[in-house]
Amino acid sequence: MPAFALVGLYAAQSITGSMVQSALPVVLRDAGVALDRIGLLSLLFLPWVLKVFWSPLVDRFSTPRRWILMCQGLLALSYVIGAAFAPTTQLAALLPVVFVMALLAATQDIATDAAGVHATTRQTRSLASGASTVGGYAGFLIGGGLWLWVYARAGWELSMVFLAVAMLLLTLPVRALRIERPEGTTKRPSLRHSLKNRTLIRGVGFLLLWQSAVRLGAAMTGPMLVDAGFSLDAIGWLRGAGGMITGLIAAVAGMLMCRRFGTRSVLLSAGLGVGACCVGLAIWAVAPGALWGLATLQLSLSALTAISFVALYAEMMNWCAPDQVATDFALLQSLDAGLAVIIGILAGQIAQHLGYAPVFGGAVALLFCALPLVRRCMGKPLPPEISLNNVEIAE
Repeated sequence: MPAFALVGLYAAQSITGSMVQSALPVVLRDAGVALDRIGLLSLLFLPWVLKVFWSPLVDRFSTPRRWILMCQGLLALSYVIGAAFAPTTQLAALLPVVFVMALLAATQDIATDAAGVHATTRQTRSLASGASTVGGYAGFLIGGGLWLWVYARAGWELSMVFLAVAMLLLTLPVRALRIERPEGTTKRPSLRHSLKNRTLIRGVGFLLLWQSAVRLGAAMTGPMLVDAGFSLDAIGWLRGAGGMITGLIAAVAGMLMCRRFGTRSVLLSAGLGVGACCVGLAIWAVAPGALWGLATLQLSLSALTAISFVALYAEMMNWCAPDQVATDFALLQSLDAGLAVIIGILAGQIAQHLGYAPVFGGAVALLFCALPLVRRCMGKPLPPEISLNNVEIAE
């Protein structure tokens, strides 16, 4: 039952990020906004970069359940407010509202990740990471694909109301959860303790190199579809329904493979596949072919990225100390989010001035620098006797 609850939590968590990262750039590109300006939207991810500084508050005060309920309620309200500012004509007025959404979503992210680790043990981390990936793709469908489909037919105002309703519906199951903090902690959660965690710090270096490759490969895929001639409807279906179905199948496959072969072997195999897809996309950018070929490459990249994320996410959970999970995991994600800002801006500049092919070529180069480090740099799991199964369903 905790796994099903976590799917809903991660779906709610990813709606805002998906809308900003995936769907909004498509809308702006369709309106004629330059690629380098679209790349600057990555600055809206600063709350995910800085969330580590307030993450100890989630460990110290209240419960993850209360934090989640508060943030999701305020997010629904923010969507309604944002409906008054269309991005094509009032982008400057909309950006502060979207920034507030990002602050709330980042805080909900902290509480959800803490709940995910508390709900699992070392032996079941791949199940939790799979649930996060499945929920993430469900949120991607809502905040990316379906939102874009509603926007294309009904306009900005109704599309934002649609997101508000979706967030409220995803909040209902949370009310039935009692997510408690672990008892018996002996230290006050802080970033200072995170920096003393050698397993965590060792994992940080690998995480940054690996995610640089993956994020660079995915950064310009949406605008590339627009420039290739896909309609907004087609992109909505491809990156929404198609991306979700592909991602869900890949997430389930990733869970099964991690339990059968181990996270490190799965990450190596998925990484090789991601590299092959980026090579194919670079070739297509230089010598465009059939549109179905581009769509196939992008769906394959999405699937392999999902599989790699299941394995990587499980390892990231194992790097966290049990008595300050929210703080440790927020540190990992803040660094990753900061990387996303840098890579997003860099990818936009490269694509604008040099084209799409160098973007994918750079991703391949970084990926093949990271692959040899998988077995040596992945962190060791926590001792098997540690069990933090603190998520319960209310009677």
